[in-house]
Amino acid sequence: MSESSSVFDEQRIRAVEGTGLLHRPSVPGLDRLTRLAARLLNAPVVLVSLVTGERQVFVSQLGLPQPWSEAGETALTHSFCQHVVDNDAPLVISDAREDSVLRSNLAIPDLGVISYAGMPIRLDDSTYGSFCAIDGEPREWTRQELDILEDLAAAVASEIALERAAREAQESSSTFRAILTATNDAYLSVDYDGVVLEWNPAAERLFGFDRDVAIGSRLAELIIPAGEQNAFTDTLFPPDDGSGSPLHERVELLAIDRQGRTFPVEISAQVTRTGVRPICHAFVHDISARRAGQDELRRQAELIDAAPAAIIVRDMDGTIRSWNRGAEEMYAWPAQAVIGRNIHRLLNTGFPKGLPEIESQLLSTGRWQGELRHRRSDGTPVVALSQHVLRSTADGTGHEVIETNTDITERRHAEERLGASERQFRVQFHQATIGQTIVGLDGRYIRVNDAYARMLGYSSDQMIGMSNAELTHPDDVHRATRQLAGLYSGEYDSYEHTKRLLHRAGHSVDAQVGVRLVRDAQGQPLHLIGFFQDITAQLVVQRERDEALATLGRRNHQLEDTNHELEGANQLKIDLMGMLSHDIGAPLSTVLGYGEVLSEHETPQVGEAATKIVKAAQRIDQLRLNVLEMCSQNTSKLQVSRAVVQLRRALREVVEASEQTVPVTCPEHVAVLVNPEHLQQIVTNFLTNAKKYGGGATAVTVTTESGFATIGVHDAGPGVPEDVRAHLFDRYTRAADAGKGGTAGHGLGLHIVASLAEANGGSVGHRDTRPQGSVFTLSLELAH
Repeated sequence: MSESSSVFDEQRIRAVEGTGLLHRPSVPGLDRLTRLAARLLNAPVVLVSLVTGERQVFVSQLGLPQPWSEAGETALTHSFCQHVVDNDAPLVISDAREDSVLRSNLAIPDLGVISYAGMPIRLDDSTYGSFCAIDGEPREWTRQELDILEDLAAAVASEIALERAAREAQESSSTFRAILTATNDAYLSVDYDGVVLEWNPAAERLFGFDRDVAIGSRLAELIIPAGEQNAFTDTLFPPDDGSGSPLHERVELLAIDRQGRTFPVEISAQVTRTGVRPICHAFVHDISARRAGQDELRRQAELIDAAPAAIIVRDMDGTIRSWNRGAEEMYAWPAQAVIGRNIHRLLNTGFPKGLPEIESQLLSTGRWQGELRHRRSDGTPVVALSQHVLRSTADGTGHEVIETNTDITERRHAEERLGASERQFRVQFHQATIGQTIVGLDGRYIRVNDAYARMLGYSSDQMIGMSNAELTHPDDVHRATRQLAGLYSGEYDSYEHTKRLLHRAGHSVDAQVGVRLVRDAQGQPLHLIGFFQDITAQLVVQRERDEALATLGRRNHQLEDTNHELEGANQLKIDLMGMLSHDIGAPLSTVLGYGEVLSEHETPQVGEAATKIVKAAQRIDQLRLNVLEMCSQNTSKLQVSRAVVQLRRALREVVEASEQTVPVTCPEHVAVLVNPEHLQQIVTNFLTNAKKYGGGATAVTVTTESGFATIGVHDAGPGVPEDVRAHLFDRYTRAADAGKGGTAGHGLGLHIVASLAEANGGSVGHRDTRPQGSVFTLSLELAH
């Protein structure tokens, strides 16, 4: 399955994890639906399977065999349900063993899955998993059975949605309680008779009364100074003038604490009704400092107004009534330009589920939270984390929405970059050529890459959970522990050292080790990252190098003497080349010239004798040329000018010139890059050797592969002796019985052709054929 599959969509996976069902006990409602499906479909196995990017988790199951039932999950290698998610469609299989896609799935042999019917579990326009029925025998699922399964899948989705909503409501309540506990402003709620119903820690600190004392007491007995009762009553429960507005402007009053200190406070109050009894919720803030310094108050007000959050009050139809500075900065629209306009059209709002669903949730629960897509005045897209709170309008005839938007565009981009970085890390980690590990604070491996596992003879899966100490040589454990202590104490962030690791086979492995401690944002240790490089061979080489240097030191004087001898030998070689080139070459040319003239003599005996003289002279000349070629190769690298040569024609010409009858098999239009004279010299040498030692060449063949053409000269002779094969193309190599069939060789020919082949970018080779014979080969680069 490709990485572009919806199975691996990160947003979908986060939604699945957000259900809270992957790590909790079974849900009774889901278990009832599972049992119902098993009874109605007469299915031995029924599963509610939620699919992540790596596994499928059975949040409800019936009939699953062990150990899978206890594990409650499988990898995707054992999952049919992943295909339901991938296609967002039902999957109905009568016999998975005959299905081209599923027949290799490990669920068939391991879980016994033969027939399968799965329906998508859809929530929030996404497929979370599959509600499926499984049988261990081939089965044709009826239309009625599939309709039942589809209806129950919808019920499963509803049950999951209810579980998620309940969890979110609980989290919201806990969040509200935490906010009240953590807020610096005193919060209190009182009923219409002035009896305190709630009193947060900030109220305890502000007024000096513990919560247990305050709750149940009358507010007048706690914080209202003499003569201020009416002002508090009008502030908390203003007379009903018909406006019905439960939310009031901030009001400044005087309050008194337990010590009798009277001080100014600012009260923000909101009245709600439970049944017919009104309850006031009030935040109380000590404004003594503000009264003492108006400049400080203005500075704080500017800071609040400069907060990045956009706070907008709008009607249910989207008409903007209030637009703070945070909104101006976030959307680049001034308040005076947007008041009275529709926020959804102004910002081109993109809704995750559609506006009607958001309005429905607002009317039913009073709040909604989620992500919205907006556009600034310049057209730039903005991702906003938006929280909507519904309240009654001032006249009590309708509702308005307080919308708080936080720009999380960069956070979303960062998450995408983080996802890409994590994928890159996984690739780098597992494909790295040096060993890498992630080790928990308990010293056990959390992750191990393949290179490190191979270094110690394990698989990466086998090493997960193993202790780092148990794989360290006992003599090195103490030093490693001391260095770890330095990491934890902050003396350094990382260290490197060499130590011995214990291989699974029992021997030790010398390793260069680097260790880094990773800390969280608060500086607390999270885990360790280790890097390991096997330096066993390096240390062996180092020791051998030291020994070699000592040996070289002893031989330096010997080499100096040898150099003087080589200089004399080189001069002798130069003199020999001059002699071969001129002193022998000139008279030999004369012999060849007169021999060729005499070979055409009308007297047969004279002609035959002259022919033998010519052939003998030619062999001597070839020997002379080989010696010169060998000497020139030793003095400098052979320089070659290559050309495009049509191979079939060139080979036939060489065979004809050798005066042998040998079939040539070569595909048409095969051309190679080679010096033509060198090609002729190499192939002629092979043909001559075949005639000398193999009874003559039997075939010349050409094959092409991987940009090269390989020429083979075949013979049916006794083959190359085994003790000669390894040195066949070395200088002066010849078989001990080389001369039995004719003329003995001088041992330079094959060495020279090997050098010519290398100079032309090719190579020569040899192989024996059975039951007899040899093939000498020449590989040359194809001309494209």
